[in-house]
Amino acid sequence: MNQNKKRTIIYVSITLVITWLMIGIIPLTGHTYGDGFSLMLISGCMFIPTIGNILTRLITRQGFQEFKLAPHFKGNGKVYLFSYFIIPILIIVGTVFYFLIFRQNFSLQDSAAAKSLQTAGMSMSVWTYLLICIIISPVVNIIATLGEEIGWRGYLLYQLKEEHGTVKAILLTGVIWGIWHAPMIALGHNYGTAYPGYPVLGILVMIIWCTILGIIEGYVTIKSGSVIPAAICHSGVNGLASIGMMFFVGTPLPIVGPIFCGVIPMIPACVFAVLLLLKMKKGNM
Repeated sequence: MNQNKKRTIIYVSITLVITWLMIGIIPLTGHTYGDGFSLMLISGCMFIPTIGNILTRLITRQGFQEFKLAPHFKGNGKVYLFSYFIIPILIIVGTVFYFLIFRQNFSLQDSAAAKSLQTAGMSMSVWTYLLICIIISPVVNIIATLGEEIGWRGYLLYQLKEEHGTVKAILLTGVIWGIWHAPMIALGHNYGTAYPGYPVLGILVMIIWCTILGIIEGYVTIKSGSVIPAAICHSGVNGLASIGMMFFVGTPLPIVGPIFCGVIPMIPACVFAVLLLLKMKKGNM
């Protein structure tokens, strides 16, 4: 086994095992998804990919060069603009696509989010609140998303790239990233538990969604040589993924939508990701 493959296996093993052990603490201690303890542990798991990066480098004596944290702003203005706005655009398009199919579930006045704004005494419309979310989401939780991206895009992507090339490495990184979420999905993260095929279907959908998002994040990482644009994309997803709920009335089935990682809203992003992948293949990235 060559050193590169060894490092990849060690990294994936460390990251998955530590994460899955942490998530396992939740049911073993009698907690359930959504309570304060579980949310704290799941939030903490976002830093495990970085821990895996550091531990793998220490175990294999790889050193800490090429950590991919330098921003490389010079010459990458378009990449940063793309990273900042592409996720909000795709989420909005996906949300519109969902409500074109499920028109009976759309409302500006009767949605839970609109009522919450009124109850809280906030003198802003849903549209104003949405605009604020779009502006701040790509950076508001970037520290946490860097915790993941320093591992996934900053380390695993480049390890796989050495052996498999850019496109295959991006796809493999996305699939592994999705598998990493498996125990969280089983607990009810993103999709709950009340859907047909639980939890296997939820895990499969999450793997597909992570692969789609991983194509976009992998692209901006390779283009810029930095994980920061990927963290911006990831932060945008975490902040905006549920904006469809601002207009939703009725009983949602999250695995279908309107959240961004639901099957219907992710379709436009999937089309975009495939086109981006073809562009990368054509450009020999």
